[in-house]
Amino acid sequence: MSNISPLINVMKTAYNKVNRRIYRDFGEIENLQGLDGKIDRFFNKTYEFIEYNLKDYLTYCRPEWKFLDNKNSTFKKDTYYWLLEPLSGKENFKRSIPIFSSSISVFFNDKVIASSIYDPLRNYFYFTEEGKGAFLNDHRIRVSNRQYLENSLISLQVNNSSFEIEKLFLKDNISLNNFRILNSSIVSISWLCNGKLDCFIGINMDKFLIQSSKLLLRESGGFFLEASLNKNNFFICANPMIHKKIIKILN
Repeated sequence: MSNISPLINVMKTAYNKVNRRIYRDFGEIENLQGLDGKIDRFFNKTYEFIEYNLKDYLTYCRPEWKFLDNKNSTFKKDTYYWLLEPLSGKENFKRSIPIFSSSISVFFNDKVIASSIYDPLRNYFYFTEEGKGAFLNDHRIRVSNRQYLENSLISLQVNNSSFEIEKLFLKDNISLNNFRILNSSIVSISWLCNGKLDCFIGINMDKFLIQSSKLLLRESGGFFLEASLNKNNFFICANPMIHKKIIKILN
């Protein structure tokens, strides 16, 4: 059983501040299917509520800490920063597809020292701190031990790319049946760390999301690599055996 630190407990409580609203709005949005204009307005209010309340509670608990975003991307020495992803899987939420999560990470001196992911519909709370292992609720989690690509599951997240990734893998006899596109990189990473998936490949992902994901991957036994291929940036994560085979294919 995990021993939750005060910092992790702050993150967990922050998620609890918005959990009921997320659950309610997700139920309501199913009634709006087919009304795209109303869905967008409804979702924007939900997203703004999540972001505002997460920030508000974190600021209350750590008033001297700052927030990272694309506008504020420089680190000051000996300063703590929060990084938020209020909702990863926006389009899934809009379509009433139950695959989305929120995440909170802490940076200190340009390094991630703690990270968490919360799936509100399943009440899954993933968290880790440097050197303490990775956990789902009260249980330690590890990546899978599958060794063969033929029976592995690979999740893809492709952002702003014309890269024909199916050709890359089909020529090496990896069937499309092995691929999943969840449209939520955070969900994919959490499922990889819990052994539900065996590999995640993100193309042209946000640099802060990559940085914040590495700690949970490392603490759950996962391997990862950042690489550039055909003017696209790849973030490749997997269990040790599958990672080695995917890298061999890309090389």
